[in-house]
Formats: sequence, structure tokens, C-alpha cells
Amino acid sequence: MTAVVLHIGLPKTGTTTIQAALDASAPALAGHGVLLPCGGHRGQRLAAYDLIGQRVPGHERSAVAGAWDRLVEEVDAFDGRRVVVSEEELGRARPGQVRRLVRTLDGHDLVVVVGVRDLARTLVSAWQQSVVMGGTTSWSDFVAAVREPGAGSLRAGTSFALRHDPLRVLRTWGAHVPPERIRVVTVPPPGAPAPCLLERFGDAAELPREAWRTGVPSHNDSLGAVEVELLRRVNASLGGRLRPAAHRYVVEEGIRREWRVPGSRSLVLPAQDWAWVSERSRAIVDGLAAGGYPIHGDLSDLVPGEPSPDGRRPDDVTDAELAAAAESALISLAVAHARLHRRHRRSLGGTETPPVTRSQALASATRAAALDAQRRALVLADRAPGVDRAVSALRRLDSRRRRGR
Repeated sequence: MTAVVLHIGLPKTGTTTIQAALDASAPALAGHGVLLPCGGHRGQRLAAYDLIGQRVPGHERSAVAGAWDRLVEEVDAFDGRRVVVSEEELGRARPGQVRRLVRTLDGHDLVVVVGVRDLARTLVSAWQQSVVMGGTTSWSDFVAAVREPGAGSLRAGTSFALRHDPLRVLRTWGAHVPPERIRVVTVPPPGAPAPCLLERFGDAAELPREAWRTGVPSHNDSLGAVEVELLRRVNASLGGRLRPAAHRYVVEEGIRREWRVPGSRSLVLPAQDWAWVSERSRAIVDGLAAGGYPIHGDLSDLVPGEPSPDGRRPDDVTDAELAAAAESALISLAVAHARLHRRHRRSLGGTETPPVTRSQALASATRAAALDAQRRALVLADRAPGVDRAVSALRRLDSRRRRGR
């Protein structure tokens, strides 16, 4: 019987790093009888979209329909030891969708792996992600919606519960999978050795250690508090004029790639939210301990550390901070636009040039070198004392030469 490992998230628990490590380890894992179906994570995501009813715009739209059935067919045809599927969208599957999934994989030894992160880091990370994806909910409204559903944005509160409430997810899956087959991986606390998360996941998924690459660098670098608040305000000003895919491209490939703000303030849970987050975290720990799930890691990892000494909320920013972040964002956009311009020019291909004799080419190159030298001299004149006098002499010499023609 083939073991099928379903890694269902949760989001913001290192899933991108785990999926990158799986793709990087795929050839070695295949040599040990471990299959990553659908060609890796991208295909698995389409299968998850099909299962939960998510549709995507663009060229991948037609690939979604039937993708889950194709995954199951590939799993059924495999005669190796283990199959691994990793996609956090599965974590928000509804009860009927989980029931269908379990039924379609009947006959296989199903194992579910769930990653859980401490609530303090999850909250700020989820807010950042919502803004990166085009959201306009302020930190204050977001945290109010999570703390007391109905007190803030209904969409924000419901979305957070569906994606990030581990006890809700475990209840949904636990109705169809026994607790001993649901393995919880806790995200290590800040400062833990880099391979720690991948080692825990490898143990939970029972991956052969000699084939499992734990040296893959982590992904999803965080933005600072001011950068997120600036981006949120930009989203509000855009007013939905960009389609989601276009917005994601502008942010990820345009703004974020070169966005470096000196002295950026870290995005951390403010002290005023520490008490209720700690209380809810203890309830999560108690629920996991009582559930009978195998734990890979330590439940103490899910208890937030001491509150940040900076008492400001993430959206409590000054005009000076916003100006510095905006300047850096414009620089990043300029670099990205130049990069896109080069790609566009290359895509057009070269144009045919008329034949040139060797003497013409040499004369043209000589003139170009002289012009370049003149430009360099002008630049140096602004930087080095004395060079400006030499430039002036060159100008006088050039002027006399022109009059003598």
C-alpha cells in the first residue's frame, strides 16, 4: 500500500520553503521511491484549486478543470513507497471537499501534515500578505476582526479563521482522518537553526534523510511595518484599477524586488495586543495537546515570546517614514521598469542593418570614443578639483579648430 502524505499548510508556516525543498529534492526522492505528482508544486496547486473550486484567470484556467482527478490517477498508477502533495489551499477545504478527497484516495495509506505557527507572528504575516495581495484593511481593523469576529472587517476575520485557525482545520480533517494520522509540525521560534523546520517536516512526512535537502534557503522575506502601511495606502488610492494578477506582478516584480528602506522598522505584534494573543495561543496549545496528534517540534514554540519594546502599532507611522519608504519604492519601480524595457526590446528582435565598410566602422567607433571621453571628462569635472580647467582648455582648443575650418 502506497503512503500518501498531504501537506495542507497552514499558510505562513514555511510552506514556500518546504515546497522549494521538495522540488529541489525531487530527483533524489524519486530514487528512493518517493513521488511528487503533477510535476511538482505548481501542478499540485492546480489540483487543489480544482478540488476546492478555486478558479484562476489567464492561461492556467483550462488546466484547473479535472486537475484533481489527474492527480489521483497518477497516484493510483504509482507503485512506489510514498507520494507527497504539498499545497496550503487544501487547508481551507470544506467538510464535503475533505470527504471527497479521502474517498478518492481510498486504498492508500493517508497521512495529513499540518504546520502551525505562533499566533503573534501569524497575525502580522497574514496582514502583510493581505496587503501585498491588494487589501486595504488597516492593522487596527484587521486585528479587531480576528480578536472579535464581527467587530471589524467581516471579510478579514472570516478569511483569517478559514486559513489560519489550526483547531478549525483539524476539526474539519479530523472528521475523516484519525488523529494518529494527522501530524502537526510546529514552526521553530525566531533564532532557531535554519534547517530546523525542514528537518521537522521531513520526519513528519517520513522522507529518506539522505534524499531530503534541508539546506534550501528560506523564502518570503518580510516587509517592514512602514512599507506595508505605505503599500496599503497605495492599494486604497488605486481603488481596484489593477486586476489581481497585474497588481501581484507590480508588487512582487516591481516594488518588492529592490525595495530596501534603511532602518526599516520590523513588522511585529505591538505590546497592546500581546495579552489576548497569548491567551488565545494557550488555548491553541491546549487544543493540540488534547487532540492526540503526533507533534513534530514543541508546542511551546506556539507561545509568543516577550512583547516588542516598540509599543507602536504597525500602522502608526510618521510622514517622514512614509516619505523614505516611498522614495525607495520609486527607485525599485524605476529599476524594474528599466528591466522590463530591456526585455521588451529584446523580444522585438534586431533590425537589419545596411552593409558597412571597415573604414566606416572604424571612423564611427573613433567618433563614439571621442564623444564618450568628453562625457566622462564632464562628469569628472564635477568630482575632482582641477579637472574643470582641463575641460575648459579642451573646449577652447575645439573652438579654435572649428574656426579654422
